[in-house]
Amino acid sequence: MDPISITSLIIDVSQIITSLINYAKAVQGAKADMRKLSEELFALKGILEHISTGIGDNTPKSKVYPEEETPGPFDRDLMARVLFTANEFLQSLLQELEEPATKFKKLKQKLEWPFSQDQVNAHLVRLERVKSWLILVITADTASVERDLHQEITSLARNLKDDLRLRDQERVQRANEALFKWIAPVSPADSHLRASNGHRIGTGRWFIDSHLKVWLENPLDKRILFLVGITLIVNSIAGTGKTTLFAQTVDELTSMVSRDPNLCFAYFYCTISNTASQAAVNILGSLVAQLSVSNPAILGNIRSLYQKTPETQTHRLPINISALEDAIIKHSSEHSQAVIIVDALNESSETELIESSLLKLARLSPNIRILVTTTSTRASSKEVKFLNIKAQTMRDDIKTFIQYRLEHDKTLRNLTPGLQAEIAETLLKNADGSFRWVQLSLDNFCSKRTARAIQAGLSNLPGTLREIYATTLERIDPEDTPFVREALFWVSFAKEPLNLRSLNEAVVLTETSTALDEDMMLVPQDILLEICQGLIAVDQVGHVNLAHSSVREFLTSEWIHSSRVSHFALDAATADTTIMRKCLTYLCLDNFKAGYSKFIKRQIFQSFLYYAAYFWPIHGSSCEFGESERQLVNRFFATRNLPRRGNYGVWIQALIPGVDTSIIESTEPLYYAASFGMASVVKAILASDPDMDINGRGGRVGATPLFAACWRHNYEVAEILLKAGADPKIADPGTGINVLRLARMPNFLAIREILNRCNVGVKSGDK
Repeated sequence: MDPISITSLIIDVSQIITSLINYAKAVQGAKADMRKLSEELFALKGILEHISTGIGDNTPKSKVYPEEETPGPFDRDLMARVLFTANEFLQSLLQELEEPATKFKKLKQKLEWPFSQDQVNAHLVRLERVKSWLILVITADTASVERDLHQEITSLARNLKDDLRLRDQERVQRANEALFKWIAPVSPADSHLRASNGHRIGTGRWFIDSHLKVWLENPLDKRILFLVGITLIVNSIAGTGKTTLFAQTVDELTSMVSRDPNLCFAYFYCTISNTASQAAVNILGSLVAQLSVSNPAILGNIRSLYQKTPETQTHRLPINISALEDAIIKHSSEHSQAVIIVDALNESSETELIESSLLKLARLSPNIRILVTTTSTRASSKEVKFLNIKAQTMRDDIKTFIQYRLEHDKTLRNLTPGLQAEIAETLLKNADGSFRWVQLSLDNFCSKRTARAIQAGLSNLPGTLREIYATTLERIDPEDTPFVREALFWVSFAKEPLNLRSLNEAVVLTETSTALDEDMMLVPQDILLEICQGLIAVDQVGHVNLAHSSVREFLTSEWIHSSRVSHFALDAATADTTIMRKCLTYLCLDNFKAGYSKFIKRQIFQSFLYYAAYFWPIHGSSCEFGESERQLVNRFFATRNLPRRGNYGVWIQALIPGVDTSIIESTEPLYYAASFGMASVVKAILASDPDMDINGRGGRVGATPLFAACWRHNYEVAEILLKAGADPKIADPGTGINVLRLARMPNFLAIREILNRCNVGVKSGDK
């Protein structure tokens, strides 16, 4: 252990705390973030000082760790790596908080906090991990390490190693920030950290040690492996721990790559709660970005495509998925083996497209191996190897999981050996391969106050996962039921995860609401987590998610509609319409009547306003408009006649942060309706004002509604505008091209058919 390293870390922590305080003094709305980070940094400083003075950096290893008490081979090496990770982290914080050199940057500093909420939360998670590991090491130094403590240290060490890998990726991302923002807008890191929390030591080895390694080492085996989760027919809900197994595979491959320079891998999680993670181009882009860490040359052609766009051009053509495929295929030969793994392919909105793309990669490159987890597939067994997760396969893992809970849960570990054995035997007998059923059953036992109550619960176990969920919902206080249902609805169908503040605003909003104030909010803010009975949870970055994907499957199942908890049933078919109406109701609140302002408060982006502003058109483009929906949209658009464009002006300012107010004043609703692909709204606007300028420019660069629709692939809207007389020859100021030229580009060939149907042909000389 290097005393200089610890001493320098202590100095760095002190310097960061000073910088945080100075920075926060100049920035409005940053005090809460500064306080949280400072508290964690003070705690880290105290631990480092204890190690430096209490243990003694110069103490020989034999005096610090007697041979018989040494907890494992990771101590000295991993301590050095933890200190190295902490140093990197602290240096990055210092860099982000350094005093700006120019007057302009100093002025900007007074207006902006350098961290987004996600970044603050990520920093807090890293600090907590380093602190936890160091505290456990101190404990290990001063006492004999028991088996369970040793397991916890090992588990935490694994997480820290994973965090170090993520930090390596972040360094590369900073160097290629603009390029990665173009090709990889979605990172799988947060999803992986969330999934890793569900893993228990000793589980999953049946797959890792046999199926995975045998498949990777056998050159004659099929290059694509589909890990198919079982569907529990009785429950109509899956819960086999497939994603947790995937997370363990990511960790295993990370370890393998660290030992083998000829191996590289990339991974991705498709998540139903984030629509951006379901797009094929985002999935492929993320895989390319990760592979570039070990093979930077993979970005060669992609970088040249990126640099073809002049710096003066505001819009950038989206990356073509074939360019991403070609990059992976071309550069996979640089390694003896490149492994690509994708979780929950069935949750992608473009399942067939991404499945076809992955098949193409494996078909054209002998060095690529691809692992996919899914619940269904159309792939042929001629090209794909299938491995079904069967109930019997999961038996040993479930047994290990039960034993772990019996040994570590405060309530369960104090039960008599006889009752523990009965719990294990009963759960193992009735699990039928469902980790989720076992987990919830054990959680229920842990909530009991006496061994007799646990014994009674064991005798009356719900036979299926859906029965457990029904019983959980029955326990909810009737006064809380409306809030719980709303929370489950929003978390199930939102296009992007909400934070607790946003969710609180959403659940108290009704379609008759005219204003919201603090007195209407739920208190305390995290009360939703309690009253929802564990059906929702907050992840490491503050996003609220369903505790398990099976919760949504249950709430939208046919079974619940005729059950005793039918009032909690959710209808996916009407969700988009309901959310669009709620979002518009929110935007029409008197809170936003005053219109746009010169400066946007930071709180705006922590509240529901951001979601309502950005996603109401996206939900609206996915649903049919009736008369009531048209009236609501017209009511909202009419607010642009108020001073400073009223509620409409607030919407545009939230939609495009930093937009010049002249753009808010000049842009008409037709432009945004076309840009978001809202065909029904476009028709209504055109019908209501036949004399409007259909080519009226709008947005940040002054594009026409037609160009905006074509650029965003909203072809139904484009055809409506063309038939109404929109001019495809008008050049877009942002790109310098018009719709006729756009139609000749590979990503936009579908525009040709629309132009032909509207009797507007595309000629080779069109400009």
